Amino acid sequence: MIVVDSNISAARNLTSVLSSKAELVEQKDPVWIVPVLWRYDFQNILATAIKTRQIKPERALDVWERVFGILIENESEPSPAKVIDLVTQFGITAYDGQFIALAMEMGIQCVIEDRKLRGKFPNIAVSMEGFLKIPKINGVCEKKAKYRRRKT
Repeated sequence: MIVVDSNISAARNLTSVLSSKAELVEQKDPVWIVPVLWRYDFQNILATAIKTRQIKPERALDVWERVFGILIENESEPSPAKVIDLVTQFGITAYDGQFIALAMEMGIQCVIEDRKLRGKFPNIAVSMEGFLKIPKINGVCEKKAKYRRRKT
């Protein structure tokens, strides 16, 4: 189970240079968790693709209906207090805060290609490439734990 940014969902369901990587992420962990915000974010991605003539409106609607049918089962709403806290502490947008807060609250990784967010949240946010490198132990993807020696 992972939280995925809307751009990862778009890469998986539209043709892009990241599509093959997004497919590998899905093969490794097919349970994608999203905040309700993903709906509007994804529709905006589709709208941009329509405006730039990368996709026809009918195709965009087909993609929307298919992806919505999959992700609606995995929607979860993060705590507004957690989102506001992240916005305040880290100077991120509330949009980004939705994905990061959700991952934090669920104790799972947030797969996101935004380099700045990964830098601010290195224990939660990971790129698709980074996620694919995380070993899968008993069906669960976990980052290698960091241990320090205890001072005696």
